[in-house]
Amino acid sequence: MKNPKGRQKRKWFILAHCFNMDGRAASQTITDKLPFLMQAGILPVVLSAPTGDLDDRFPHFQIMSPAPSGVLFELRHIIKKRFSNRIVEKSIKALLTLVCLPFLIIEKMFIQLDSQWSWVLSATFKGLRLTHRFDMELIYTTAGPPSTHAAGFFIYKFTGIPWLAEVHDPLIRHGERPRWHNYYFKKWLERRIWNNASAVIYFTEKARRSAAERNPGKGNAYVLRPGAVMPDLSGVQYSVRQHIHFGHFGSLASDRNLGMVIKTMYALIEEHPGWKELLRLDIFGADPDPVTLEFINRYPLQEIVQQHGRLEFDPKSGKSGRQRVLEAMCASDVLLLIHGTAAAVDEYIPSKLYEYLLVRRPIIGLASVGSELETLLKETGHRVANQSDEIEVKNMIAECVERWLATELESQEKSAAYTVDSTVRRLIQIADGIC
Repeated sequence: MKNPKGRQKRKWFILAHCFNMDGRAASQTITDKLPFLMQAGILPVVLSAPTGDLDDRFPHFQIMSPAPSGVLFELRHIIKKRFSNRIVEKSIKALLTLVCLPFLIIEKMFIQLDSQWSWVLSATFKGLRLTHRFDMELIYTTAGPPSTHAAGFFIYKFTGIPWLAEVHDPLIRHGERPRWHNYYFKKWLERRIWNNASAVIYFTEKARRSAAERNPGKGNAYVLRPGAVMPDLSGVQYSVRQHIHFGHFGSLASDRNLGMVIKTMYALIEEHPGWKELLRLDIFGADPDPVTLEFINRYPLQEIVQQHGRLEFDPKSGKSGRQRVLEAMCASDVLLLIHGTAAAVDEYIPSKLYEYLLVRRPIIGLASVGSELETLLKETGHRVANQSDEIEVKNMIAECVERWLATELESQEKSAAYTVDSTVRRLIQIADGIC
């Protein structure tokens, strides 16, 4: 993309607590955009936490959170990045926790916020110095932790530079009960965003609409899907293996678990005993949640459920964790996407969906009826089942197995619909309207 206005380089001040962290969704959402922004003649000036790698392609500054919870959170990530020996890593983390614990207890007695809350203090002071050093045309906060937007608000109030806030997950979730400090801080922050930001970006229409209902009046809000970067999969080719592999990638939680999948796979094996030799459920990412573990233990499917853990950088091949994940997606016969049962689930679309779409393997989505996720999956030609309907989920898995046995499990050529390139084009249009 060329700079449409042919001007001298434009400078955007980007605040992102999570930045350049391999495999982290909050990081990928912004780091993927930067090459396209630079191609458009925009120079990013980035301020982030030190949890990710320092980038030398543009001015990049890192600042720590000063509170005990922030120090502990960020140093644990730095230790994990620096030490490959797991025993050394865990020993240093344990020592760090012991040192921080007395101060952490005192902090939590008075402040019940997330671990990154104090980044607003250091990021605001550092950010004000950077805005004096660079001629910024835009403050762009992308988060991640609410403290990112809070820092953007204070910098905007001191400088008057137009502010664009990109809210990844809703600050206030539908049905969320007010809790001391954390809830009221996010409520205060959401109101500041709506009354002061020149533009606000949400990832779903439901999230935008819910925020608008809570904050009537001023608010220039847009819905912009984050998308994903087209992966380099040269030399990576899907091939049918001995088993049909259903792959789930990303985090799991008690309200977003694989219990229904495991239960229906067990029911299918009871109906088709021979399928026990065919079915494989691959779990990539963090450790399974308690509900998934309960179902794994309840049903005798230990040889079918395979836990691969988190794929990290491989020094032997030189491949990043992200590249390894994309290759594992391409090797899967069917990709599983779980929407979840939380009260605010309709305001959320799992970020892994956009990578799923680009690798063009068949997707089974377990989603809420009438949700944006359900609509998006159907529009891109994928299968979607009511996540609370056991028969529907079971029939969908059975259909995939039968098509696989008949070698008719198709790739999805129409799936490449949401790319970062197109997202950045729209983002620049929004920024042009407020700068």
